[in-house]
Formats: sequence, C-alpha cells, structure tokens
Amino acid sequence: MLRACGRLLKPGGRTAFFTIFVSPGLSRRDHRRAVRAGPRVVASRREHRPLLEAAGFVEIEETDVTEEFWQTCGRWIQHAGRLERDLRAALGSELFDEQQADRRAMLAAIEEGLLSRSLFVARTPA
Repeated sequence: MLRACGRLLKPGGRTAFFTIFVSPGLSRRDHRRAVRAGPRVVASRREHRPLLEAAGFVEIEETDVTEEFWQTCGRWIQHAGRLERDLRAALGSELFDEQQADRRAMLAAIEEGLLSRSLFVARTPA
C-alpha cells in the first residue's frame, strides 16, 4: 500500500499518517497482550520506518503521540459513559459493554507501555 501511495504522489510529494502499533522490545507474552488490546492492524511485527524506506520514501519523520492517544482513549470512555443510556438504546447493551471493555483494555495497554501511536511524515524523492 505504501508503494501505491508513493506512485500517486508527484516527485517530492509528502504523505502523513497516524498509526497505532505494538511498542518495540516487548516479550512475546506482552506482545500478545498488546495485539489483543489494540486494533487489528497492530498484529504486524514490521516497523513503519523500514516499510516506508522500502517503498522509496525519504526524509521520514516520526512523532510520538502516545500521550495524546492515551488522553483520547480516556475521553472515549468518559463520553460514552455520559451517553450510556442513549448508546445502550441505539447499540444494545451487549455491544455497548463490549465497546467499553475494549476501550478500557486499550487504555490499560497504553498505560503499561504495550501500545504506542505515532505520526509519520515522509516524502517521495524529488
């Protein structure tokens, strides 16, 4: 997909994306916990910088936004709690409870250093 993005950009064009990933250097056990707590895309063991390089991107910048991600997760839980009655009516209690449990698991994984989030910016060669 990154190669396709690079082909769409004119020379010197830039791409930027946020991504959630399993924090590097974890034990196998913690890696499995992170994969279970995060969105499906975190299952990849490949790091983004080498993927961008392999796709031909240069001047790759990574900005860690894990703290902001943690804050956002906490706000998802709080906001859904404030709207609980309406969300249960719209989604059903089972789905509401499942979503809140997933959000709490993700929040805990971030707090434990298992999940990270970064902004990547890179450009195609001129």
